[in-house]
Amino acid sequence: MKTFDLTLIDTLELTRFEKVRQFIAADEGGSFGILAGHAHTVALLRYGLARFCDDSGHWRYLAMPGGVLRFADNRLTVTTVRYFLGTDPDAICADLEEAMQQTDSEVHRARAALSEIEHSLVKRLAELSHQRRGS
Repeated sequence: MKTFDLTLIDTLELTRFEKVRQFIAADEGGSFGILAGHAHTVALLRYGLARFCDDSGHWRYLAMPGGVLRFADNRLTVTTVRYFLGTDPDAICADLEEAMQQTDSEVHRARAALSEIEHSLVKRLAELSHQRRGS
């Protein structure tokens, strides 16, 4: 069976696989598969699991919060903010969920800090404005 190369890219690492037989993922339209020789394709992957099989029949799972898939010249590239790779889909889904909860928590803390800064700036501007009027 013909194979293709797969490259996974996120903000932390880049992983390459040679001799991939098939890749299965999902976009807004549903699940789809890619085999060697597939037409040039670009897709926006949705949150969840994808999977791929190498030439020895070994399946690996990929959990991600969405991403961009590009297949051209018998090379598949998946780019995402973060991915988790493994052979146990339940474990990597749990890892993804934990990472997304941590990110949500960090975003919430950052928004709260920005709100406090904004409040302090408005208060200080009001004080400066009052001082100018008084002098």
